[in-house]
Parts: sequence; structure tokens; C-alpha cells
Amino acid sequence: MPINSEFSMQPSDVMEAAGQLDALADRIDKVMAVEAPNLTVVAAGRDEVSQRVASTLNDVHTGFADSAGKGSNEAREIAATLRAHTQNVLDSENDFAV
Repeated sequence: MPINSEFSMQPSDVMEAAGQLDALADRIDKVMAVEAPNLTVVAAGRDEVSQRVASTLNDVHTGFADSAGKGSNEAREIAATLRAHTQNVLDSENDFAV
């Protein structure tokens, strides 16, 4: 892998990206909460097929909701990591200031 000695980052840009990740995670959580009633299926009848279809669709919804929740948590963790590392870089630069 080539080494790039020209790499630079603007801490404000990284912090803004972290904020955008947090906002994205919030939107995911909000949409899932608002749409949960629309994604829950009630069987059309008491027959086996209707019950099975509703059960399967609700299982899919549960799995998707779990995955979406994990995804929003990951986005928040990435944002927190970006903030922490950016702060570490800033602290290091301040320690070496002449």
C-alpha cells in the first residue's frame, strides 16, 4: 500500500461528518418507530395460510428492525470514534505546538 505523506484532514470536517452519522442514526430510529405499526401484519383470516403469511412477514419485520437498530448503533459508534480520534489528534498537535 502506498504511503501518502500529503494526507491532511480538517478536524471540523471530521466532526461535521460525525454529526451527520448521528443524524442518520436518529433518522433510522425515527422511521423504524413511526413505521412499526405499518409493518406489523395481522392475519387476514384464521386459516393456516393467512396465519403463516402474517407470522412470516412479522418475523421478517422483526429481523429487519433488529438489523436497522444495530446499524444505527454502529453509525453512532463510528461517530463517537471519529470524534475521539480527532480530539486525540488535536491534543497531540497542541502538545507539539512551538
